[in-house]
Amino acid sequence: MSFRTKLVLAFSGPLAILILLGLVSIRTITMSSHTLQKILRENYDSVAACVRMKDAIQALDRTAETFIWDNVKEERISDEERQFARNLRFQQRNVTVPGEQELTDRLTRQWDVYRTLFEKFLTLPAGGEARKEFYRQRLLRQSRVVTNLAQRIADINLDNMVSTDGQARRKAAETNRTLVLLVLSGIVLAGLFGGITWRSLSKSLSGFTSSVQEIQRGNLDLFVKVDTRDELGALASAFNDMTSSLRQFRTTGRKQLLRSQRAANSVLDTLPEAVAVCNPDGLIELSNQAAAKTFALVPGGSIHEAANDRIAALFERANREMRPIRSTGWDGAIQKFVEGEEKFFLPQAVPILDDERRAIGVTLVFSDVTRLRKADEVKSGLISTVSHELKTPLTSIRLATHALFNENLGVLNAKQTELVAAAREESDRLHKIIENLLELGKMESGRSTPDIVMLNAEELLLSAADQATPAFADRGVALSVDLPSAPSFLRGDSVRLGIVFSNLLTNALRHTPPGGKVTLSASETEEELLFSVEDTGQGIPQEDIPHIFEKFFRVPGAEEQGTSGLGLAIVKEIISEHGGTIEVSSTPGKGARFTFALKKVSPSMHQDF
Repeated sequence: MSFRTKLVLAFSGPLAILILLGLVSIRTITMSSHTLQKILRENYDSVAACVRMKDAIQALDRTAETFIWDNVKEERISDEERQFARNLRFQQRNVTVPGEQELTDRLTRQWDVYRTLFEKFLTLPAGGEARKEFYRQRLLRQSRVVTNLAQRIADINLDNMVSTDGQARRKAAETNRTLVLLVLSGIVLAGLFGGITWRSLSKSLSGFTSSVQEIQRGNLDLFVKVDTRDELGALASAFNDMTSSLRQFRTTGRKQLLRSQRAANSVLDTLPEAVAVCNPDGLIELSNQAAAKTFALVPGGSIHEAANDRIAALFERANREMRPIRSTGWDGAIQKFVEGEEKFFLPQAVPILDDERRAIGVTLVFSDVTRLRKADEVKSGLISTVSHELKTPLTSIRLATHALFNENLGVLNAKQTELVAAAREESDRLHKIIENLLELGKMESGRSTPDIVMLNAEELLLSAADQATPAFADRGVALSVDLPSAPSFLRGDSVRLGIVFSNLLTNALRHTPPGGKVTLSASETEEELLFSVEDTGQGIPQEDIPHIFEKFFRVPGAEEQGTSGLGLAIVKEIISEHGGTIEVSSTPGKGARFTFALKKVSPSMHQDF
């Protein structure tokens, strides 16, 4: 007997009982419901007919009382008699309760008596004592007899409706007993079939489960004994074949893994950078000598225990966002002392993804940028010194050119005016470059700190747009402002943030031809305010985007516009001072979009401030 047949036999009995139980339940409940509805409807109709008969006879009484002194209008009496007769006929056809037929017959006879008395009442002279006395002694008494009979018929129908509820309860009790009997029968049969099947299956399943647990613990030398020829026997045979293949793979895989691991260690040790490989939980699985010596990242350790907080945060971001995370700028460098020598390392974390784009590990790489940092410090110091030294003679040159151009020292001819104007323009541009260099040097060295106050995002945007509007109008470029939907606040230096907006808008205007458009906008997320400046100009080539915020970098083709390449570097430095980030996206020929994010402040904090 196959495993499938055993299972079918085990479940066929309970299934048959459940089907029978369902059919009997549906039939019993349906019959009970229909019977109850029929009884209640018949009784209710009789009660309603009796009520209408009582209303009709009472209306006849009121009519008779009204016309004791007046002549009678036959049409009113006829309507009321027809109403009573119509409901009486309905009651005669709807007799369902024991004793109701006798009462209905009596009601019919008494109604005939009432009609006879009413007709005699009408023949008596109006306004006389005879009609009045006849109404009180004969007609009104007969009306009460008819009314009482109608009420008795209504009462026995109401009593039957109440007793019907008891019948329904007895029927429900019978149904419950039937259902309980069927359920108990199903349980007994299910236990019988299950016990028979379980005896034949439990032994095979128990042995097979034990074998699987042994395989899970790494015991690949286990052999499952095959006692049956059903599906379980076929599964046991396949299981034995699988363990045999696994034993072969284990022997071969260990050698390959050992070779791969030693080769990887050899390659990593030859790298100048410190490299470590971690699993998603932060356990270090592989590292070279530089990583172990400099950052104490040794195999078997944890990234959270061995590294500092910045490295752990970098690892967590890469593991969570599943994208490379790199530290940029000297602020992101990690300072270490190696054999008494100060060194700086820029870390980056690269996630390792499987074929389904799930993170299975993270590679940490620490690049030694000590020489580059020192070279940059020397360069920045030299530029700052030279700029400071040039400031004084340049001031004299600017004063002289301005004095000559304003003809304070004599009248100039056209050629002299042209040369002096060119000299003044170039000296002003050189002065701006020197001021930018000095300010950038102060920010990088920390000698210039921002004046942080509470700011309104809408006021920042409107102020920046007002200052830039004349320049945009002169060039024929449209400037639009998209304000945030609700009041938004941040903490920052209004002057320096004004420089950010000014440099970004100037940069957008410089690269947007007449007839184009520049959009200044702001939006918000749960924690940040996002400001953007978007233009419809020539755009930025993709290969130049990574260098766009570097000092003195200018996009090829922009040299003729007289830029120094410092504006965007200052923008990035100011945004970094405020704890924000800035990025750029561009499509060549369709414009560029600069977006920077600053942490927003809740309205309650603004009120407290």
